[in-house]
Amino acid sequence: MRQTNIAKQISKTFIIIAAASTLAGCGGEQNPMDSEEASKTDSLQKIILHNQSVITGLRDSVAVLKDSVRILKYPADQRLAKAKEWVGAGELDKASKEIEQLKTIFPNSPEAKQSDELINKISEMKEAQRKEAERIKALGFKALPEQTTVKIDYNTVTLSNISVGQTFTFDSYDDRYFYRTADRGAKYVTMQMSVKSEDHNPMIPQLAVYSISGDKMILVGTFDTRFARWSDYGAYLGNYHDTNNDFAKVSTVRFKLGLQVDNDKLSNPYAIVLMKKNVLSYSYERFDNPPISYIGSAGYPSVISLGDFNKDYVIIKRYNLK
Repeated sequence: MRQTNIAKQISKTFIIIAAASTLAGCGGEQNPMDSEEASKTDSLQKIILHNQSVITGLRDSVAVLKDSVRILKYPADQRLAKAKEWVGAGELDKASKEIEQLKTIFPNSPEAKQSDELINKISEMKEAQRKEAERIKALGFKALPEQTTVKIDYNTVTLSNISVGQTFTFDSYDDRYFYRTADRGAKYVTMQMSVKSEDHNPMIPQLAVYSISGDKMILVGTFDTRFARWSDYGAYLGNYHDTNNDFAKVSTVRFKLGLQVDNDKLSNPYAIVLMKKNVLSYSYERFDNPPISYIGSAGYPSVISLGDFNKDYVIIKRYNLK
């Protein structure tokens, strides 16, 4: 009702102002009513300004209430729990920001006092990270651990039987297998990869070989990924389904990996590297042998540095690094 009255007053004011402007433009002698109308106009203008101020105040109050609702929807106990979750995930900066907001919004809460212990833990973890970074910088790639089992999202990847030789064997069935022979002046770096997946149709990772030069690694090439074994030749040809190579049927599938590398690269420092991403996807081509495969590319950069191994890469095996 109050807003309706305000609207009527505003409308009346505009009419009076318009009328006054029209009369003023007509010239001639001053109408005795002009001063009275001017007074009314002035009064109504003051009413308008007052009402505008009231409306602005109401809007500010609504904004404050919305902020209060937002704060209550994310109370102190949830903020502290989230900070602990960030610490557990190693996201220390995000945890610190969460605690800062907790102390600002709920300064007198028990959770704000409890967060002091968490702040000390974050400081200790950051100091440990700083010392580890200094150690790695001093020792270079020798300081990085070799890992043959790596968790990547829904996959657990295990690498084994890593070797360097003249042949790369894969797609075995019965007592037979397919193989490739290395060119002169080169050998194959090979390994077996076992992928245990929580997904029924997962993407899988791709591996690479890098030469090591000081604090940089230079890409040599990426591994070809093939199935390790088929139940028999008919399954290899795709005449019928091989459940052992289907993640929808089994949780773990085995692959063979191979990459041909020149001997001069193998005689100098190099490493087998895993990018922590699932990038190869399932493909079916009826007239290929075998008809199913994993295709794609991780897009390994031509050069990676020591600092890239904090989150993005893992060293599986390194060689010739003294």
